[in-house]
Amino acid sequence: MINARFFEPKKVNMAQKNNITKPANPRPRLQHNYVLSPITALAFYHGAPGPNDVGENVLVLAGEDTWLKVYHVGSSRLVGQLKVFSSQPIHGIHVSSSPSPSPLSSSLEGETLASRCCSETQTTRLLIWGGQSVAVVPHASLQRLIEGGGSGSGGSPPAQPSEFRAADWIYDGILFPSLSSSSLSDETACCRDGLLVTAHNEVVPIQASADGRSLTFGPLTSPSRPILYSANLCQLSADTVLVAGGTVFGEIIIWKYHMDATSRRGSSSSQWEVLFVFTGHEGSIFGVSISPEIELAPGTKVRLLASCSDDRTIRIWDITDRPPSQLAVTRGCESTDADTTSYSEAARETGFGGGVGGENNSEVKVENRNDSASRCLAVAMGHASRIWHVKFSGRTDYYSQQERLSPVEVHSFGEDCSRQKWELSLDLKRWQGKSSDAVPSNGSLESNVATTTSSGSRLETIGTLEHCGTSSCHSGKNMWSAAVSTRQDSSLIIATGGADGKITISGDQVQSAVVCSDAGQETSNGNREDLGQEYGNFDISLSVDDVDPNPTSPEVHVKKSAKEGFQRYAFLSKKSVLATTTSGRLFLGAVGNSLTWQAVALSEPIVADLKSYNVVKRLGRGSAIIGSGSGKLYLYRETQGIRELCKLPYKIYDIMCLQESVYGQQQSNLWTIIITVLGLDHAIMLTLGESIEESVMDQRQLSIHPGFIVTAAGYCGGNLILGSRIGALAIYKITPDSFSPGVSRRDCKTKDAVTCIVPLPGSSTSFLTGCRDGRYRIYTVGTTTSDGGATTDEPQLHLQHEISPPLGMIEGAWFSQPANKSDIELILYGFRGNNFVVWSETARQELATVECGGAHRPFDYMSPPSSPGQIRLVFTKTTHMRFFSQSRPALRALKEGGHGREMRAASASSDRKYLATAAEDTTIRIWQYRDNPREPVARGFKCLAILEKHSAGIQYLKWHGASYLISSAGSEELFIWRITRLESDYEALAVLGCRGGEEEIMLLSMILSNSTLKSYLYSKEMGFRLLASGRYTGACLTQIRHLRVVEGEGIHVLTAATDGNLAVWVAAAVDGSGGDGSCAEYALVSVARLHQSSVKCLDLALQDGSIGGQSGPYSRWLVATGGDDNALGFLDLGWDAGGDGGEGYKVLGKYRVKDAHAAALTGLCVVKGRAGGIEVATVSNDQRVKLWRAERREGDRVGKVAVSLLDNQYSSVADAGDLEVIDEGRLMIAGVGMEVWDVSEAQKGDGGR
Repeated sequence: MINARFFEPKKVNMAQKNNITKPANPRPRLQHNYVLSPITALAFYHGAPGPNDVGENVLVLAGEDTWLKVYHVGSSRLVGQLKVFSSQPIHGIHVSSSPSPSPLSSSLEGETLASRCCSETQTTRLLIWGGQSVAVVPHASLQRLIEGGGSGSGGSPPAQPSEFRAADWIYDGILFPSLSSSSLSDETACCRDGLLVTAHNEVVPIQASADGRSLTFGPLTSPSRPILYSANLCQLSADTVLVAGGTVFGEIIIWKYHMDATSRRGSSSSQWEVLFVFTGHEGSIFGVSISPEIELAPGTKVRLLASCSDDRTIRIWDITDRPPSQLAVTRGCESTDADTTSYSEAARETGFGGGVGGENNSEVKVENRNDSASRCLAVAMGHASRIWHVKFSGRTDYYSQQERLSPVEVHSFGEDCSRQKWELSLDLKRWQGKSSDAVPSNGSLESNVATTTSSGSRLETIGTLEHCGTSSCHSGKNMWSAAVSTRQDSSLIIATGGADGKITISGDQVQSAVVCSDAGQETSNGNREDLGQEYGNFDISLSVDDVDPNPTSPEVHVKKSAKEGFQRYAFLSKKSVLATTTSGRLFLGAVGNSLTWQAVALSEPIVADLKSYNVVKRLGRGSAIIGSGSGKLYLYRETQGIRELCKLPYKIYDIMCLQESVYGQQQSNLWTIIITVLGLDHAIMLTLGESIEESVMDQRQLSIHPGFIVTAAGYCGGNLILGSRIGALAIYKITPDSFSPGVSRRDCKTKDAVTCIVPLPGSSTSFLTGCRDGRYRIYTVGTTTSDGGATTDEPQLHLQHEISPPLGMIEGAWFSQPANKSDIELILYGFRGNNFVVWSETARQELATVECGGAHRPFDYMSPPSSPGQIRLVFTKTTHMRFFSQSRPALRALKEGGHGREMRAASASSDRKYLATAAEDTTIRIWQYRDNPREPVARGFKCLAILEKHSAGIQYLKWHGASYLISSAGSEELFIWRITRLESDYEALAVLGCRGGEEEIMLLSMILSNSTLKSYLYSKEMGFRLLASGRYTGACLTQIRHLRVVEGEGIHVLTAATDGNLAVWVAAAVDGSGGDGSCAEYALVSVARLHQSSVKCLDLALQDGSIGGQSGPYSRWLVATGGDDNALGFLDLGWDAGGDGGEGYKVLGKYRVKDAHAAALTGLCVVKGRAGGIEVATVSNDQRVKLWRAERREGDRVGKVAVSLLDNQYSSVADAGDLEVIDEGRLMIAGVGMEVWDVSEAQKGDGGR
């Protein structure tokens, strides 16, 4: 990975400034507009509360390619942005100090550095690095950035910091708070601003000026020069820094760097002291993290190291540097040498050699050589793939004041885009070496984990890493950055950044359930909380005996042989819940200062009626409806108790509550319910009021088709929609006299029930259905057109949208009601495996995941309409009732992202409203780009739809107009999608594989992996009909474009291949409407070689004007190509009507720009075409975007084409896959990220370079 040395290991004062910031082009044609790129660095900044802040002002500093962006955690708002480097992504951010220091700040042994600086003026600076680039952002620039500089709405943006270049890659860095010069020697004070650690285990001090415009590198120090993959720095004292490095060969080196060398020996080795060399991992070390000092017991403090590796394991090491006498006590081993400063001049240069735990590593401190192997405290394996980062929570109170052990929290972040939480528990008796009784007779400990060293010997750790939860934070692969900090209230806050460009925020949440039987509840963290707060965090498990341990109702008798359990639940409000039991009893739970329960007073006949079977449904406003096996219907009101409404002839099967009236207006004091009764051929509609007297049974008969078992109901305009147990829908037109049955349809491929029918907000013609097949669908209600063209009043159902979110079974759906209609979210809930999941389809984010044992269990769930992240859930698990509540999602998106894998194709609709992208993650996303010239931070892509049907990486996308999208993937897949805009307040697109809609005929020409090209005629009525086919021999085809498609002339296409050739093909005219199966053959009429190897991208422009257009006697194209040979090619192609068919094609000129890029061209598009010339944009794997002009000489019909370079800019998108014009004068690059560029008009005097 690193193939260059930093510099020779001698003291060199790198006084040269190495400022590489280049002056901007005075008139660049390409102007950067927006970028969505992987998040490569994260850090927290705890600032002073602003005027609009409630509590602490927490900001996230994110490195997004070359940009530093600041986000406000509370509002998820982008505060400001600053370009730091010219062409180097940011890899790390260090905050020197903060007005509200985090426990994760660099700690000191003994007196803290913060206490020493408390009387001095503290200013926060940022140290930013990436690759070999370094920059320091001064306090003034940071404050201006936080106040909105660079956002377009705040003050003037801060100036771009100066960029300095080191001679090796940087893995970590720190800045020291300002100290008096008297605290250090003169030699140390000259370079006391901070330290960097490089990829070769070298520490370099730096000295920065106050404004960050000057940076001096000091002399390097290194005990050995292995190749590192990770490193971490921790300041121990004013002149000592602890260094941890993880090597490519699976070793971990722990050493001290002493800044004040004059206080130690005069030898060159006096600046470093190797403490340990750990072995045990079986792969490269991708992450190391040094903990703050942790108090294990009163007077006992330790420092730990966490490491993660290619072997998918996490290891915890004790790196406390103890005196030899203490080592003998804590480890029970004898010190071999009392000289704590004995070193060897030999340095470790490679990862090979050495024994277990560094026992043969002569550079390790003498008293630690026999101790390193036993320093591994715990080992755990997690994640489905490699682990990139591991971090401690920063809490230091393992031994709390209440004498309760508080496990050390560790968080790991992996390639599988998951964050996993671990808790480290230690055997303190064995740690302190007080007695051997801590080890049972069999020689093992309950908390011990046996591990094997590299020499094959077994050792037993004295702790365990217990897995406490997994959060899926991103899509695709790779979580490139993470940050962990604590708020002022000691709650944990975690930020993650992924390859998808998304930033997530998570923190402390209740993880486990507790069993309670007293009036006051104890939460899972051991503290008694006020459960009455608005949607507080708790998870409680109760049995019937816990709810009512001493039944007092004399009329209620439960047989001792039958265990009483909970049967049904209904939330009456956010602070009350009704539960029924198998013995017919009702309990009312109230959430206040504690969760209290009381039995509802019932008469003996009602208890007997509800025993063994009952149906309970929530109505709202403290009310619920209850049905029994005998057909009786009851209304329960919190303030009035239970009353019988009516008696139906047979057993009540289900009750469905309709939220709207017949005419779509919300009735605040009325409920409409539909009741299905076993044995009846019709359903019953009942309108309920505030009192029994207001309840009215609808006399209109709602007939049900035999076999149609109703499971869901809803209104849409003036129609009633019913869903069945087998996935069918039926529509009824509502008239004053009847429910007139209309058509029915079934789109579910399995016999799974429709679980909900929800009208779209702001629409009287569209509604959504959820189904247990895991899909939700959107329908519109339309009218019927007869063969004669006349329209009838009979309503019809038209499927508009069908998609499968990451839920196994959808049980319900609802739309949030925010203050701003543009922020409406679609919320789905259901079961996935053993979990109950609440999912935001709009944000593509899990709002809650609760382990419940799986589907097919009674439950009820509720959230406030304006805050879907607040959740209350009650359900049955193993005869117990679980009551779960959360005040906020365990994970939320601070910034939305995109594809989690490399994008390979992009296409804009003909009206430029929508942009489609496709990636290796097999998904297609449809976006809308929103620009705000006055406020750059408001720019961005809004994802309107995600299409998930392909089984392989998608290679190509193409819009047909603005309503159809064609996609092709690697496994010979080709899909046609119909895209429509939903007419509602919910902002989304309806997407459907072409199975309906208006008649549309399209011509599709395609190339296949077997070097054949085919042209099809497609419509929904006749499907695909082959018109023409051909085969190219000798190479694979890579590109195809239509040249001429004219009735009577046939189809003319242009192809490109891996041999660098462009070819023109002509197929005779074929009437595709026939059914005889006739197919024309493509004839190869012209071949021109432009590239030495594969043609990877192609675009063309038809040259009109004086030389003729498509229908004229002469047509001419200027074709631009990009190749695998790094070249840009132009083909001047003409067609003369006077020629004989294909013989009319002539190559008028071939032009090739050698080394147009430093790597293969992967994207190309014509930005502007005009008579006589074109402007072309290109992008390459060298991360450069260039603008070219190809122009013919005026009046020269067959003259040469002159090519000039107009602009050359750095692109933030790595591994670019496509380049597309998304609007007039605007480009979008797709690859590992998305980037938007504005192409300005040429000014007088602009020329090529």
